Amino acid sequence: MKKGLLAVLLAVAMAVPAFAAKGDMSVNAKLGLGVNNSLSMDMADEVYYKFDTEMPVSIGAEFFYGLMDNLSVGLGVNYGFDSKTKEFIFPVKIKTGTTNIYAAVKPEVKLESNIFSSIYLIGQLGISMIRAEFDDSDAPDLDVKSGLYFGFGIGTIIKDCFIVELVCSSANGTLENFFLSGEDIDVQYTATTINVGYKFAL
Repeated sequence: MKKGLLAVLLAVAMAVPAFAAKGDMSVNAKLGLGVNNSLSMDMADEVYYKFDTEMPVSIGAEFFYGLMDNLSVGLGVNYGFDSKTKEFIFPVKIKTGTTNIYAAVKPEVKLESNIFSSIYLIGQLGISMIRAEFDDSDAPDLDVKSGLYFGFGIGTIIKDCFIVELVCSSANGTLENFFLSGEDIDVQYTATTINVGYKFAL
């Protein structure tokens, strides 16, 4: 798990110089709290399960390049710490979390305010790596393959540096050979996250 996170962070860090040639550059560091997260499984014979999770904490970093005054593009990575499902179809709960790496676009409107510097929309598209395991050492391992990640939301910058956001996202993957049955199952981790952070202008 830690090696995978380090690899993602390294990949983003290596891509930063490609954006730094011209235009405004900024780095955002963010801390998030999930307020409405769930894990869904789409099984055979149109059987569908959805399980709410406890409120997870996440950390993230983004690198943005200003194409123009009101539009920025960039790259980001987000690591959601594991949290347990509140219930499951079996007595044992699942611990689940995600690592997401994505390209981002941020259209922004500058505000003439002493407090709020700007308001902006958020668009994210990339790849997700869902982690999932039963909360029991005797239970079989769960092998989840990577899938599509996308997110959207709204945010504001306060005093040119403090960030507050609301982001809705979906991380998708495939659970292979579920319970040694040979059946592959589509899984989806959806999240509504409140982010707070700091913007470092470069």
